[in-house]
Order: sequence, then C-alpha cells, then structure tokens
Amino acid sequence: MQVEKVMASPVKTIDKDQTVPIALDIMEKLGISAIPVTEENRLIGLITELDLVDRLGSARAGKLSPASIHVSSVMEFNPQIIDPSMDMFEAAKLLLKRQERALPVVKDGEVVGIITNKHFVNQCQDITDIRVQDLELEKPISVSPTDRVVHARQLILAEKMPGLPVFDEGKFVGLVTKKRLVLGFAAFRREIPAKYQSTRLREFLVANILTRTDLTTTPEMTVGDAAKLLLHEHQHLLPVMKKEIMQNILIRRSLVKLVASHFNPKKAA
Repeated sequence: MQVEKVMASPVKTIDKDQTVPIALDIMEKLGISAIPVTEENRLIGLITELDLVDRLGSARAGKLSPASIHVSSVMEFNPQIIDPSMDMFEAAKLLLKRQERALPVVKDGEVVGIITNKHFVNQCQDITDIRVQDLELEKPISVSPTDRVVHARQLILAEKMPGLPVFDEGKFVGLVTKKRLVLGFAAFRREIPAKYQSTRLREFLVANILTRTDLTTTPEMTVGDAAKLLLHEHQHLLPVMKKEIMQNILIRRSLVKLVASHFNPKKAA
C-alpha cells in the first residue's frame, strides 16, 4: 500500500516566524503532534511535541515566555521527507529511525501530506491473529503523582516515550503525556514570574498535569482491539496489565514496528 492512500492530507503548515503559542494552538485544535514548517511556502523544517517538551522544560527557556519563542528556534531543520508513492512498509522503517517524529510527504516541492505513528496504528485495527504479548513492548517504567514534572520530562526524553503511566501507591491512576507536558510547561512559563520559576519548579508535580484514566490493555488482547483503544480514546500509550501489575507498556511505535515487519511486501512475495 502506498503512503498517499493513508497519509493525512491536506496538511496544516506553519511559518518559521510564528510563535510557540500559535504552534500549540494548531496542535491542540487539530489533535496533531507535528507541523511542517515553511518559509515563503517552502518546507524547511518540522516542529513536534517532542521539540516543545525539550525546549519549554529546559533551562534554555530561561526568562523567555512562550510568546517570545519563535518556531524557528525550536524546530528540526531539513527533516526527512518521503514521496507519496513510497510503500507503507518502507515508510514505517523510516519513521522508526526518527523516533517519535513525523514524515512530511512532498511531491514536486510541495507538502501534500504527513505520516505519523497514528497512520500505522490505523492499519492494525483488523489484526486478530496477533496478541499484545507478541509485540515488541516497552519496559514498565512509571512515575507517581508526587514526582516532579521535570523528572517525568527527563524520563520521557531519555527513553524516547510519548508519555508515562502514573501509579499512586501501586494503583494505575492516569498518564502524563508529551502533550500534557508541553501545555503544562507553557502555562508555567507564562504564569509564573521568571525570578520565581526555579523555586516553583520544585513544586510543579505530575499531579498538576496528569490525565486521569483507567484505560489499560492485557497481554492477551488482540492487536486489533488494542489499536482501536489507542485510536478511539486518543491515547499514545497503554499500560499492559496482568492481575493489577504492569508488565510492559504498549505505545503506538510498537505497532509501527509490527507494520515494518508484518507487512513486508518481500515476505508476501
């Protein structure tokens, strides 16, 4: 199957001279995590939630408010692009190398679409002969509501995760995601005077930004059902639970890895 049959199109772009709050507003309204960046309608970069987590939660943000940070100072320059005729299997392999980054789709110099993990998860909804336990899952790391947000950020960046489960006294209570981190840090930088930020960061806890949910999966659940959960509940990760104990974490990237192997056209031949 070719990329053009499943990509998001048309795609929203943003000019490099726009500010971070405008990028955040676009991501929030459209429910997306990556935006191609243009200069005079020419693709020059890509801005993602991962970039924003890195920048807004960093000391590099200093005394700057989000409104004074331009997209050009946060984005990835010269991102990997793909042609709409590329096979989904090859696109999956490229996306895995990029680790949580999207693939702008370009034809004749024009951005005609974008491919993200979501598009591969969508392709897995009808898989009934593979179980969650058969996938390449993530190790069971988590945070608690009383952990500092900066600690959750460090873990997410180090482990290249879309988020982390939150456990309170051994009970799963919710998720802290890249999106919640970005929105949380943006509000923090905007509302707390710069001279107090270093001190107040110690009091900025996961409890302030976590998304409350009890949504989980089990090792025995089919990949199709797990994919539907991720998509229909707009989640990027699910704890894999057995007898109320987290065994692993299922993330969307796990399903991209499945597509990169299961839908290999060479194997089918």
